[in-house]
Amino acid sequence: MAKNTFREPERIAQQAQQKKQRRKLKLASWLNDFIGLDRLFGEDNSWPIRHIDRILWVTFLLIIYIGLNHNAERLVRRIQRMTVQVDELRSRETVLQADFDKSGKQSEISKRVASLGLSDSQTPPHKIVVKTHEH
Repeated sequence: MAKNTFREPERIAQQAQQKKQRRKLKLASWLNDFIGLDRLFGEDNSWPIRHIDRILWVTFLLIIYIGLNHNAERLVRRIQRMTVQVDELRSRETVLQADFDKSGKQSEISKRVASLGLSDSQTPPHKIVVKTHEH
């Protein structure tokens, strides 16, 4: 049977470091094989190859940043266009409301019906009074 013993903290840290290093090296070696980064940067300069994951992450963030900037500018232009349209519609509504209010006046109505041969009565209206006990 196996004997229970305490693990050494140094050994655990070394194992974690080795796993992390293997993972980084796997990505770096794959990119190096696929693209040939060692030919681009030289055999003795391995800094870009070792830090390729950080470089790709920063590149991804920059692309997202540029995309969001373009989106914001497009939205600002759309808001400006809509503001102009709203102002035009508001002014048109004000003019139509003023024309409607003016057309409902008695003087305007009498001008329109004069062509039909109708005119305002010259005598004032009569008030009809009905007593309650008469009907």
